[in-house]
Amino acid sequence: MQMEEKTMRAATVVEIVLTYISIGWAYVLFTTPTLFEQSPNWNQIKEIANYEWVLAICALICATVKVLGIAFHSRITRYIGLIMSAILWILVSAAFLVSDGDFKLTTGCITYSGMAVLALWTSKEVWANGRND
Repeated sequence: MQMEEKTMRAATVVEIVLTYISIGWAYVLFTTPTLFEQSPNWNQIKEIANYEWVLAICALICATVKVLGIAFHSRITRYIGLIMSAILWILVSAAFLVSDGDFKLTTGCITYSGMAVLALWTSKEVWANGRND
């Protein structure tokens, strides 16, 4: 009985879009050092990260891990990058949810929680459909 070898699928649209968003976030956060002061939506994120550049580095690391996983055809690296992205977007979504000290659904909360779900869902697919590294 011959085992069928699975081949790894190319990068998914979700991986590419999440990477694009993370790089965009990193750029904006690196180039706008007063972003946290511009809106109360950033209050909780400021409490966690303290400086914009800290969050920028986190976003850039998430993007870099996914890019390396795609470039080197590494299922585990892609999976880790997607899980890291899910954690980042869950934290951002939760921070927007309680930004004014009360639970309040905002467009940011909804959007970033949706991105977290996409990252988690895609990580499951990458793991299930990838080959053994």
